[in-house]
Amino acid sequence: MKMDRSTRFNLRSQNFVMGLILALLLGLAAYASHRHQVRWDWTKGGRHTLAEQSLKAIKAFPEGLTMTVFVQERGDRKQQIQDLMDKYQVANSSVTVRYVDPDLDPAAARQAEVAVYGTVILRTGEKNEKVTESTEEAITNGLIRLAKGSAKTIRFVTGHGEHPLNEGRESGNGQDRFAYTQAKALLKGEGYQIEEINLAETEKIPDDTAVVIVGGPRKAFLPVETLRLKNWYDAGGRLLLLLGPEGEAGLESIVKPHGITMLKGVTVDPAAQMLGGSAATPLVNRYPSEHAITKGMSAATIFPDTGGMELEPTPNDGKEQRTRLLEGAARGWLETGDLTSGKVEFTPGQDRKGPVLFGAAIQADKRRLVVTANSNFLADAYVTALGNADLFLNIARWLAEDENFIAIKPKEVQDAGLTMTGEQALLLFWGLVVLVPVGLLTIGAMIWFKRRRR
Repeated sequence: MKMDRSTRFNLRSQNFVMGLILALLLGLAAYASHRHQVRWDWTKGGRHTLAEQSLKAIKAFPEGLTMTVFVQERGDRKQQIQDLMDKYQVANSSVTVRYVDPDLDPAAARQAEVAVYGTVILRTGEKNEKVTESTEEAITNGLIRLAKGSAKTIRFVTGHGEHPLNEGRESGNGQDRFAYTQAKALLKGEGYQIEEINLAETEKIPDDTAVVIVGGPRKAFLPVETLRLKNWYDAGGRLLLLLGPEGEAGLESIVKPHGITMLKGVTVDPAAQMLGGSAATPLVNRYPSEHAITKGMSAATIFPDTGGMELEPTPNDGKEQRTRLLEGAARGWLETGDLTSGKVEFTPGQDRKGPVLFGAAIQADKRRLVVTANSNFLADAYVTALGNADLFLNIARWLAEDENFIAIKPKEVQDAGLTMTGEQALLLFWGLVVLVPVGLLTIGAMIWFKRRRR
């Protein structure tokens, strides 16, 4: 092709236009990456990604949120906290993060009443929440409390031998393993206010009660107590009944209208024994995906010394919805005999074959009810095992009408560090630091000499 002045001009024009288009595309890509940040986390367990509950919590502030972090500018924790704050900002672009060094600006620290490095002040509008630990779980709990505004009150019924809430109670072997101290702490971490109530002394359950929990009564309710609890529930209350093999504890008038019948006996699950546990501690690892409580749950839950229950199908009138929430022991049965005999076998005609129903959820108009045939899964000895804490918090959130925060708790970061013996570390050093560079230099020298000889 003949290169004259006109041809050169056309080629230069084409190159200029192509360069301009390329520059525009790069500018658009840079602008899009700034406005819409995208990250890929390929680490094991997603250690650089916020948990589902954290994502829901931070997205609850579309109008904007300010997170003020009080941390030393040159401290070791600054980068770690900043990495965590960046994750929240990626999830919600309206989040603003400020860093204040309390040593350089003591007036700001005094005004915010900050005494601990790493404290985070969450503020939206006129509301604020102080978080003294700069961890994902602590910050997410603070976001939930901030979103809820005023704290909702959950009341635990006392007076029938229920699991104690007080941390000071001790048994002959030390702290009471069956206390609900950790369950109480979990609820407080979610921003709920916890109180106890004795129905024999209280004529009416206070109107500000969000949820009433009956945690494993060992004695039956008095008729007047049952009536007071039923009147509150029928008026639109939200109730969690953690019962056991003993039966309804005098609460038949509440559970029977919803098609619930508590069964006598203790569930035996040979599959749990094969996994190294007790046959009287069945597991649940399959959940109904259509219900808000168990949607997204994958971790198994355990129920030590659990009874069983029956649930009639949902009526056709559409006035209430009944859900078989917890079922287990598919290869087991509901044992009605003596478990202390040493040899337990299924007795046809006497024992009930599995799977056994452990829990049900009822929704009727404004009323919400969850009934379980076990109360020990919330005890201090078991509540942190597997998915028990997640299940309990999801139940509490659903009953308190906080479905937007139902998710799995923020995951613990697992150490994925590399552990090697001294010989392995020495081999890695000689291989990567010595042999590879020397090999590359040798090859380069050989190529250089070969070219020079030409």
